[in-house]
Amino acid sequence: MPASLQSRRPLLALAIATALAAPLAQAQDSPEARTLDAVSVVAERASTATKTDTPLTQTPQAISVVTSSLFTDRGAHNLQETLRYSAGVTADAWGLDTRSDGSTVRGLDPVQYLDGMRRSYGFSPMARTEVYGLERVEVLRGPSSVLYGAGATGGIINAMTKRPTFGDIGGEVGVQLGNFDRKQFQGDVGGVLNDAGTVAGRVVGVVRDAGMQTDFVDDDRIYIAPSISWRGERSNLTVLASYQRDQTASSQQFLPVAATLNAPVGRPRLDPSTFLGDPDFDKLDSRVYSVSALFDHAFNDSISLRASVRYLDGKTTFQELFPDSYSNPTNPFIDADGRVLARNAYGIKPDVRVLTSDTALQFDFATGAFQHLLLAGVDYNDYREESSSVDATATPIDIYAPVSGGVIVNGWNRLPTQRNTQIGVYVQNQIRWAERVSLVLGARRDHARSKTEGLPSQTDNATTYRAGLIGDIGAGFSPYISYSESFLPVTGQDLYGRAFKPMQGRQSEAGVKWQPARNMLVTASVYRITETNRQTNDPDNVLNVVQTGEIESKGVELEGQFSFANDLTLTAAYARNKAEVTKSNFAMEVGQRLNDTPQELSSLWVAKGFQLDDDARLRVGVGGRYVGNTQSLGYGGFIRTPSYTLVDALMEVQVTDWTMALNITNLSNKQYFAPCRNFGDCFSGNPRTVTGTISYRF
Repeated sequence: MPASLQSRRPLLALAIATALAAPLAQAQDSPEARTLDAVSVVAERASTATKTDTPLTQTPQAISVVTSSLFTDRGAHNLQETLRYSAGVTADAWGLDTRSDGSTVRGLDPVQYLDGMRRSYGFSPMARTEVYGLERVEVLRGPSSVLYGAGATGGIINAMTKRPTFGDIGGEVGVQLGNFDRKQFQGDVGGVLNDAGTVAGRVVGVVRDAGMQTDFVDDDRIYIAPSISWRGERSNLTVLASYQRDQTASSQQFLPVAATLNAPVGRPRLDPSTFLGDPDFDKLDSRVYSVSALFDHAFNDSISLRASVRYLDGKTTFQELFPDSYSNPTNPFIDADGRVLARNAYGIKPDVRVLTSDTALQFDFATGAFQHLLLAGVDYNDYREESSSVDATATPIDIYAPVSGGVIVNGWNRLPTQRNTQIGVYVQNQIRWAERVSLVLGARRDHARSKTEGLPSQTDNATTYRAGLIGDIGAGFSPYISYSESFLPVTGQDLYGRAFKPMQGRQSEAGVKWQPARNMLVTASVYRITETNRQTNDPDNVLNVVQTGEIESKGVELEGQFSFANDLTLTAAYARNKAEVTKSNFAMEVGQRLNDTPQELSSLWVAKGFQLDDDARLRVGVGGRYVGNTQSLGYGGFIRTPSYTLVDALMEVQVTDWTMALNITNLSNKQYFAPCRNFGDCFSGNPRTVTGTISYRF
């Protein structure tokens, strides 16, 4: 590790520890909650962990809530960037990558949800979530199949969209300008639509014309999301619709390790902006329509119904050329001078249709001294994909003077149709005693079926459980313990026709939540996660894959959020994770760190407002985030990617109804990789990004 980075890590960790402890006296002086004019930091409730509106201090599992005002202050442009300051989350796990919002939680993969319904299914290069259309993002860490069915071991990232509010018509319009030729117009308008005050509407829109760090790659988008809500005496209905069209390409060019991290002495590293594709071939064009209906009805004060359903239709054309660094990672060049690489062509056109629904009855009742919140529901997912792949060949390229010699497209080949369905029945009881102790118990039964055209269908059944206990012991302290499980069907069969078993996850967690005042929340947690049935190579047959792999992830997390009456906001987080391979047919990796997974993460964000006069206000903010080193181990050898520390900044001026903000992420424009792999490629990190926004509120 470079000396400069090594020296910064303890300083940032010390700053976080100080930040978490120092505000206590000030919090005691200002016990009353205060909503700041420009930013809301300390969330008190979340729905992702329990599917009910539950205070965080009554939720026996670690969960982070990032409000829109907070991630806007930090300059987030996409979903993964909203999580850069959340404990245990490697937000930019694959650096600057337009293909998906790739993040890891506690070293493992999460599943993305939108409004409580699943949005991502494996790797599908569908248009990424527009953050201007979000109210907040919730991260539930660890296995969570009891409420959500088939899901990865890392947890749930649940983005919540903006919805109509029952107030006077109003909103904002704004213009963004930034480096890489960023030009964006955005608007958010809504309010009550009738005299009775029972119908409200909202329209959120974005139009963007922009480039990216990577040469020849655009970042263009059209997004419009109208919504309407109706509220009655006991019923509420909200319909959310959206249309999104993205025109971009793969920002990751899979630059060879031999010309970046391990470039030989006397030869410069490739610039992260290097484009090794073909401007006439490379593209990632995606179009997504979706419509959702959210309904709730209270039969009486004790029984209520909640139902949600969404239909999504997405079409994508993804084409890219990438260098062949994999045949010989240490020396991938095909010429004597070490300049020219062969290239491979990849292309896929998925046509995706997804139907998702979730219906539950909620019972609120008491048995003696115990208050129960019982939830019983059924959810259903139906994912269908028709796709075709490209048959193309590409010419080699001089990576130090990249000019594409072209690509020959021979045609497109239809791929087998895929269909995955899942139906699950779940029950959960939140038992509250003496307004101090909460016990959460849950169980679920799932039936999942996958069908690939031309192959036998595969059916998986699973039962998962969860249990958690949290109690208020006074002075704002609420210690908790919990256990949760997950399962994820693995489609396909081994070489001998045996269906793969679902991957399974188990988590044990303990911690404490401390909320001495409503404007302050600190969470400390320790955990152990075991993931089994991981696919590994068959040592007896290189053409076969077996399931003997196991991963264990354990660690500690500390996260704090503070908001004070003198217009000071602060968040801090620290995580130490040890994710390692405990079983594998590849003997070299047993007992080793999980590839591409940092062991340490820390962050600190501080923002302060200053009243200039009656009509003008200044806000400034600065943040630092540290991501530890990663390693990659395989038959090609061992590679370690250095850690990095990045700084973000905010300056904002409000004058009456006008707001002018300047966001800078990666202030020093540090070049880094996240990560490099022994396969032979490196993932470039995010460069300095400068964004100026002028908004008018009405």
